[in-house]
Amino acid sequence: MNKGTGNVLRRRIIMAALVILWIGLGVVIFVTSRGHSILIDNRNVETLQLRAPDMIKVTLDKKSIDIYRGDRDIIDVGGGRHRILVEYSDGTPPFETTFSLPLGPDMYILYIPKMINNIEPYFEEWRPQPQPRISEEEDKDE
Repeated sequence: MNKGTGNVLRRRIIMAALVILWIGLGVVIFVTSRGHSILIDNRNVETLQLRAPDMIKVTLDKKSIDIYRGDRDIIDVGGGRHRILVEYSDGTPPFETTFSLPLGPDMYILYIPKMINNIEPYFEEWRPQPQPRISEEEDKDE
């Protein structure tokens, strides 16, 4: 092998390594910055006879909300692994855990009563229900 062929081979190896590095960096950035919307649900779970706490402060990845029983609120987060802290207004010791969300869906619902009682799964993909369309004639009748 002559000197010119060695230089071409070395350049191709370096270029291939750079391409692989860029692709790998893109994958890492996508996975770590993938955003999700999490709907925090603090409603009673009738099927399991779980009562939601009266008023709590939920901190999800350093974003906090106050939420009452029967309410839902939404938090936008990034990444796949999350830390949640639930602080009670009645003096009950706080509940803290970490969980991971699958990469695919954009929106999840997290059931606080199931989570604080360690009932899995306490989150699931959120799919809004389509609302029935009101025809113009029905709208005029009202």
